[in-house]
Amino acid sequence: MKYFKPDFELHHFSDITKDWLEENQIETIFSDLDSTLAIHDEPGDDDLKAWIEMLKENHVTLVIVSNNSQGRVDRFCKPFNITGFGRCQKPAPSKIRKQMKSIGAKEKTSLFLGDQLLTDVWCGKLLNMKTALVTPIGREHEPIQIIIKRKIESFIKKRW
Repeated sequence: MKYFKPDFELHHFSDITKDWLEENQIETIFSDLDSTLAIHDEPGDDDLKAWIEMLKENHVTLVIVSNNSQGRVDRFCKPFNITGFGRCQKPAPSKIRKQMKSIGAKEKTSLFLGDQLLTDVWCGKLLNMKTALVTPIGREHEPIQIIIKRKIESFIKKRW
């Protein structure tokens, strides 16, 4: 069960503030996309734009790591001028580990941010970085496979 229990449980990505970043010594955030930062298959909103600007002002690198298509990731990342990778095959850590090496990210100062235990939290744990689970954004727009995973996750959460 330890691989599915996040280090932090947050309501929203915006709970990660300048002070929170400093307190937890975070320099890089590897974040899921759909239901974590935006509604599934939708662009980011003004809250996200302000949050990304805060990260940039505080020299925190945001990298999108998604199991969705590279096209979806590119459409999302371009307006914010951030880097993103699709088809990451989470929870498998190999593709993300390569990206960590390429940008010089360290496990100790990295955070994996996501809305799912079975992909995001587990992947972050396999990468030996801190993990944060957020309440999903726009659950009414989620595909059926995600809805099924959420039922399994609720079973796991009861065993913490």
